[in-house]
Amino acid sequence: MLSSILKLLNGARYLFDLVVVSANAAASGWIFVLMALVTADILLRFVFDSPISGVTEIVEISIVIVLYLQLTHTLKVGRMTRSDALYSAILRRFPAVGNIMGFFFSAAGVGLMIAIIKGGWPKWLQAYHGDFFVGNVGVFTFPEWPQRLVLVFGCALLAIQFALMALDNIRALFGKPSLASGKSIDVQSEVAEESGK
Repeated sequence: MLSSILKLLNGARYLFDLVVVSANAAASGWIFVLMALVTADILLRFVFDSPISGVTEIVEISIVIVLYLQLTHTLKVGRMTRSDALYSAILRRFPAVGNIMGFFFSAAGVGLMIAIIKGGWPKWLQAYHGDFFVGNVGVFTFPEWPQRLVLVFGCALLAIQFALMALDNIRALFGKPSLASGKSIDVQSEVAEESGK
């Protein structure tokens, strides 16, 4: 019974990892499209005196979209900006204390993401039903709701990732391996190893 539950959880985590990697890849692809668009706009502006309308607005919206699509992957692979010196030292010397700290860090992350989702969801509904847009009427307009929706989606993914990290900390306290799939990285162990070098 327990082994089938663990197998189910591992399968769910594998699917979640797939969503995270796909969101990250989509954002990376969109960065490439943005670079091509900005380059084309500059070329057309200075060579043919005919700029592309709405490039500024598209880039402005895309910054938020790219950020929230890539944030979960950044956290998953241990590249989120934070001070690891003290935490890594504690995790290396006192694994139980380090995992308890890690659990509380991750739980705080879940709480923060839920708070952002609670604030962002009504704003997404408002932007969607109110037909809010960015740009200038008659020149270029783009709806605001996709940006707001990606923010909520990205925060939901982050909340799940933080919850998975908290679960891994609890499992580590009892000497159990993380539920990560075979290709996933045990980020906390790697951080502790890197700081020990």
